[in-house]
Amino acid sequence: MLSNLLTILNKSVGYSMDSKVTMQDIADMLDITKVSVSKAINNQPGISDNLREQILTTAKKMGYHKTNNREKSTSYNFAWICPKRFFLEDETFYTTIYYYINKRLMEKGHTISCFVINDKEESENKLPLQFSQESFDGIFIAGEFERSYLKKLEMIDCAKIAIDFYLPDMNIDSIVTDNFYTGFEATNYLIRKGHMKIGFVGNINNTSSICDRYFGYLKALMLNDLPVRNDWRIVNNDPVTGAYTLDFSLPKELPTSFVCHCDKAAFILMQKLHIEGYKVPEDVSVISFDNTSICELTIPKLTSIDINRKQIALQSIDQMLRRLEHTDSSPRKIYLGGHLVERDSITSPRKEQLIP
Repeated sequence: MLSNLLTILNKSVGYSMDSKVTMQDIADMLDITKVSVSKAINNQPGISDNLREQILTTAKKMGYHKTNNREKSTSYNFAWICPKRFFLEDETFYTTIYYYINKRLMEKGHTISCFVINDKEESENKLPLQFSQESFDGIFIAGEFERSYLKKLEMIDCAKIAIDFYLPDMNIDSIVTDNFYTGFEATNYLIRKGHMKIGFVGNINNTSSICDRYFGYLKALMLNDLPVRNDWRIVNNDPVTGAYTLDFSLPKELPTSFVCHCDKAAFILMQKLHIEGYKVPEDVSVISFDNTSICELTIPKLTSIDINRKQIALQSIDQMLRRLEHTDSSPRKIYLGGHLVERDSITSPRKEQLIP
């Protein structure tokens, strides 16, 4: 009699006595992530006491039995979220990273949804509707959002990986290029070519990667006793929309070379120089970062620091899966290097250009 009653009760919640209740079953029942269930069952930090009690009570009612071996998930459900200003049709850095992440996750049997956030949604701190309707095991945050938006993302109860940025007050893993060192190396390359008057293109208040590249540039100048001039620092894009523009002024006295924070910024600078009657590299040499397809389209072809987007993608996946396995370990900041791809946009300055 009691056995029959238990069978009826278990069927009423969708489980039979013969079925094995999993963490995912509990997560689905409570409309939360599997990571939260794992934290509760394994007595790990990261969830509230009320939620922990609710999970444990539900697990007991559903007949969940913890095993010695960690329960293996056949697949995870991930989200990719990126500001629209970084996910542009003519800017392939983040789109390439997403391509490799999506490809590898599909090969591993996981799923990923892509969300591109426009300026209005970001300024209003508006998360995608799916974030409240669907449970994600992890979120790849690609590109640096406004602080308030990042804080809202940080509150979501799942694993997170920051791609191409970091913030000291964010308690999440980061996969970043060593932008300080690559900025230092790019500037030193120009110095070895004989340049003593070197400018910088990029808004250092826009992202941590631009800021780090600028300070690497600054270190190279200071160590070589070269001038640091504010009029040689140019911004040629909108900080909110990310749109690049020719509506900026060149300094009255041009440096002999520029370090540009990315290939698109360099492309726009080269257009402006051409309009104003200057030749690259005869009058002004240009170097940039990312080594995107733009480098082969400029005239002359653009010298750039290659950032291995496939490596960023694979490291992001590896760290995400590691985070899901070790939810209570300290956040990691993983730095990746870059290498110079020489093309035709740099030459040594003429003798008359070296006169102070």
